[in-house]
Parts: sequence; C-alpha cells; structure tokens
Amino acid sequence: MPKKSIFTSLLLGPLALFAVSCGHEAQTGEPTQPESNGLPVYNIPFSETSTVDKTHKSVLVISASPRRGGNTDLLCDEFVKGATEAGGRVEKIFLDDYKIDFFHEEHSVNPDTVLTEGDQAPMLVQKMSAADIIVLSSPVYYMNIDGQLKTLMDRCYHNKGLAGKEFYYITACADNDEATAETAIFAFRGFVICLPDPTERGSVKAIGIGRKGGIEGSPYLQEAYELGKTI
Repeated sequence: MPKKSIFTSLLLGPLALFAVSCGHEAQTGEPTQPESNGLPVYNIPFSETSTVDKTHKSVLVISASPRRGGNTDLLCDEFVKGATEAGGRVEKIFLDDYKIDFFHEEHSVNPDTVLTEGDQAPMLVQKMSAADIIVLSSPVYYMNIDGQLKTLMDRCYHNKGLAGKEFYYITACADNDEATAETAIFAFRGFVICLPDPTERGSVKAIGIGRKGGIEGSPYLQEAYELGKTI
C-alpha cells in the first residue's frame, strides 16, 4: 500500500471515537475547507477577517519549537511583528521555558490541579483563556506536533475559558511534500475542534526547511509577517 494510503488509514480509524475524545458531539455539516492531501478537514469555521470586535486584540503566540531561534520560532517572531503593527497586544511564549506536567486522572476533575511541584500548565491555560487570538505553532516531528504542545493541549481538558477564540497555525518541516506539513495542521485542528465556537484565521506551512536558520531568506517569513497583520 502506498505511504499516503497507509497513513490515511491510520488517521481515519480513530475518528469514530472523536465525539468521546472531545467530550461533546463532533460538529456536522459540509466542510468549510476541502480535504487536504488525504487528511480529513474538520468543520471549523474560517474567516478572512477578524470576528473579535476590539481595537487592540490580545494575541498569544505559542512557540513549541525546541530550538530557540529555530525555523518555526522565527516564523512566530515575524507573525508577532505583523500582529503588533496591526495594533495587537501580543505575547509570545517559548514553550520549552515552562514545565508542563502530563495529564492525569485528577485533572479530569479539576484542570487546575498541580500534582508536580513547579507545574506551570494552569498558568499557561489561563493565558490562553485571556487571549482573543491564539497562534499554535510547532515543527513536524514523526508526522505530528511537538510533544510538549500536545501535553499543553491535553491540560486544556474541561477548561471553559477557551470558548470563542480565533486560531492561527504555523509549522515548518524538512520534507518538501506539503502533505507532511498538513500532519501538524491536522493535529492543531484536532485540538481546536474540541473547543466551543472556534474560528480559524489562517496558517503558514513552511516546507523543505530543516536546518536551523534555513528559513532565513525564504518567502515564508514575509508570509508569517503578513498573516500577523490580518488580526
């Protein structure tokens, strides 16, 4: 079986458990965007213009690159520039600076539970709740996102403060095939679809960028900057 067919089969199997995993029924209806490279696209509303009626929007950029100054991290910096120029109150967090404990049974009862000394997940989730716009970013690792970002997503379980947010996505990968970048976007959407009333605003998918600093001089930096200006 071709590589893409195998990968698609592995992804489609767990979708039957989707409603249970999210804790609510999956959204139904026609997709707002087409199927992308064999991966199903969740029915998340998309808007080219902001749905937030504020002059100075609060923007939280979550950089999950393990390399400070890595390609994904540099894309985040350009997004920050654009969003700041557009009047946003922007905060970028480099996720590797924080200690995030894995999701445990106790968190299903009280998401703010701290079981390990120094666990900063509740503080980070609070920042996400306070933001109008959240930028999720990660390089592609083993056809998925960075493990620390996935752990933070897990810690958002049952948090009611994440309703009505706008989301942007940023990823970079060494592979020249856009289907590889789509695996990170798919992971972002798997999180976002489980939140109440989300809106997608756009994404940057930098492909063929592996070496640290390889993004320099590429059009992807300008793309991230221009995307930031759309807040």
